[in-house]
Amino acid sequence: MSQRFFVLDTSRCFGCHGCVAACATANGTPAGLLWRTLLKLPPDDNAANTVYLSVACNHCRNAPCVRACPSRALEKRSTDGIVIHRAERCLGCRYCQMACPYDAIRWDAARGVVSKCHLCYDRLDRGLEPACVETCFAGALTQVLSMDEDGSGDSVLRQCSREAPGLIDHPGVGPSIRFAQRWEGRPSGPRPQAQGAAPGGER
Repeated sequence: MSQRFFVLDTSRCFGCHGCVAACATANGTPAGLLWRTLLKLPPDDNAANTVYLSVACNHCRNAPCVRACPSRALEKRSTDGIVIHRAERCLGCRYCQMACPYDAIRWDAARGVVSKCHLCYDRLDRGLEPACVETCFAGALTQVLSMDEDGSGDSVLRQCSREAPGLIDHPGVGPSIRFAQRWEGRPSGPRPQAQGAAPGGER
């Protein structure tokens, strides 16, 4: 199975929250319900050594949320491994929330169901980038389609780290996010080249 990965270059991210706003706007999420969040790691001094993590659902290779859902409201696409939530099937039991080790699933109290990042699969299917990636003018956030689930066959992903301060690769879960191995200075080096969007995609 192929797998899409988010790639975050922390040396480029300066905490503008553009990705967070773009996600909320594109998906019409209620006020205060954010699928993507920006974490600021210590030392929180707003200087060059402050590290930001832009995180959302990691579309894990062995997604615990999919296994935990009794109504099959969560499913993993066979074409690219994106974990999609089907709201019409959701019972509102929140078992998926309890199973997710990355706190990536949100509770929509008004609708009585959960919701989450779906990696803008509808945009990808039309040859566009996810809203968060398209909006990141610093080039800190990209996405890559790997032909194998663990990304070992992709040249961009092989240069990246599986873990970052504040986010670990839980054994057996396989989060589909990688971090460019540049922790000091900003910016540095060429941005990873996004791959896998359909031909003719726009930026």
